[in-house]
Amino acid sequence: MNNATGVVFGRNPNQTHHTFRYTDALGLDRSNVMDAIRRDLQPHLPLPVPPPNDAPFIGTVTVDGMELRYHAYPMEEGLVNVGRITGP
Repeated sequence: MNNATGVVFGRNPNQTHHTFRYTDALGLDRSNVMDAIRRDLQPHLPLPVPPPNDAPFIGTVTVDGMELRYHAYPMEEGLVNVGRITGP
């Protein structure tokens, strides 16, 4: 996979809530956050499975002037789960 179509932000409602809890508290639009992360991940896909040292890919994006740090975990069949996004 060499595009970001396999990027998910949690695989059930509870995971999705935990993924966005910090950005929701900051008042950021989830769509803008997802778009920024997908663009940032694009050149790194596909992520290696298993990841080196079992560590997630960690990236940084800026949304509405706020710097966010995210953790992306490679899953089966090229799927990438963004499981944590934190703010300033």
